Amino acid sequence: MAKECGVSLRRSSLSLLAAVALATTAGCSFSLGTSDPPADGGGTGTIASSSPSADNASVSPQVLEDSVVFLMTTVTGYVLYPGGENGEYVWSDEVTAVGSCTGWMAGEGGEIMTAGHCVDQDEGRSALISTFLSDYDVTEEERVDAEINWTVEGLKDGSEIEVQVMTKQPNIDGATISDWIPVQVVDVLPFEKGDLALLRANGLRPDSQPPVMNVADEDPQTGDSVTSIGFPAAVADVSNTMSIQNPSFKTGTISSKQISPRGVAGYEINADISAGMSGGPTVNEAGKVVGVNSYTIRGESQAFNFITDTADLRRFLEKNGVG
Repeated sequence: MAKECGVSLRRSSLSLLAAVALATTAGCSFSLGTSDPPADGGGTGTIASSSPSADNASVSPQVLEDSVVFLMTTVTGYVLYPGGENGEYVWSDEVTAVGSCTGWMAGEGGEIMTAGHCVDQDEGRSALISTFLSDYDVTEEERVDAEINWTVEGLKDGSEIEVQVMTKQPNIDGATISDWIPVQVVDVLPFEKGDLALLRANGLRPDSQPPVMNVADEDPQTGDSVTSIGFPAAVADVSNTMSIQNPSFKTGTISSKQISPRGVAGYEINADISAGMSGGPTVNEAGKVVGVNSYTIRGESQAFNFITDTADLRRFLEKNGVG
């Protein structure tokens, strides 16, 4: 059955930031119609090992900056919604949701790590519905009802939606991916199961491969200093819109180790992570990755941010033959 045009969607630059996985995993930024994500900003900190438990030699901030990549995700499809004259369900026009996250090089074969919610199909479905609803004045109850009951399909009748991912690096010294290239989604653990995803940039030449970041051999302890790296959407909003911003370095400490109601481990940190930084690395004083930026608790005056578990990250990479 051909999909009928139930409404004519207006396009805007509205940022959804927290309307999708994002309502609970507030690190990935979704917006409408972004073609070459902004901009120029952010800064770097100092990663120097002074802790006797840190992994051997420290890694310079420049190397860490060169290892981080900007990810742009695109989901396109149709939404079946109650828009007929008598409340019958009709298909929308084609809807596209564009989002941004952070990734980092994890393997010599072009492997890139990011957060699972950045590329998960269920999050893509939520993004399409949120994008569609952005043209209408709806209550939170109505939005939740839409998430539960509405049908979303890909571009072909009956097909699932696909999350397409492109990557590029900002214009900084040491950057090797200067043009947008597609990346393959290899494996995904959704948010509730660990929030990890492995991507692969196929065809990278050895001289165009950004430096690989190593995962820490030891789990972090409460009080350890850490630095979270990524591309905050808030910085993009005030930066040069003609280029990708520089990654931001946010410092803090490990506040606690927590276990979710589903039994998934993770670390609470007080380094400030925000929308757009999801999937980026949080590193220890030696510059080794201790977790992937995952989510933040909203409505609090203090920073309650969370990264994935170090041991889970090691196991996930080992399962996929990386490292």
